[in-house]
Amino acid sequence: MDGYRAGDDVKSRVDDLYARYAETICDGDIAAWPGFFTDPCLYRVTQRSNHERGMLLGPMFSESRGGLVDRVVAIQNALVFAPRALCYVVGTIRIVERAGAVIKARSMFSAFHTLDGADTELLMTGRSFDTLADENGALKFAERLVVFDTERTPGALIYPV
Repeated sequence: MDGYRAGDDVKSRVDDLYARYAETICDGDIAAWPGFFTDPCLYRVTQRSNHERGMLLGPMFSESRGGLVDRVVAIQNALVFAPRALCYVVGTIRIVERAGAVIKARSMFSAFHTLDGADTELLMTGRSFDTLADENGALKFAERLVVFDTERTPGALIYPV
C-alpha cells in the first residue's frame, strides 16, 4: 500500500487511499480490508442520531486490526446471508487538518447492494470522519467513524463501509 512521504502530494495520496479502499470492498476482496488500518485502530459504524448525541452505539465496532480480521472471518465463514455485490461510492474527500504524518479527513459516501437476480438497491448514505496515519511508509486509517443517515440500521449491513 502506498502512503504519505514528505514532499508528496498529500491530497493525491489521500484520494488514492479512499479509492483503493472502495475498490477493495466493491471487488469483494474482503480479506484485504483490515490491511487498510493501523494496529491498534478504531473502526465504528453508527447512526447519525447516535453520533449527534455523542453515543458510541452502532452495529459495527472494533478497536484493533484483529477485530477487523474477526469480522472478515465471520463474513467468510459464519454469517448466513444471501449472496450480493456491493458498490461503495466515495464522494468528495476533504482534508480537515494535517499535523506531520497524521491527517484528519472526512468524506461523503453512498453504498448500494445487489442481491443475485434482483435489482440494485440503496443500502445507505452518510459520511466518514477519519484519522489517517503513516505506518511504515503506508497511509492507513488509524480511526474511521462511519455515520449513516437513517435511524434504522440497514438489515443488510454485512460488509464494512
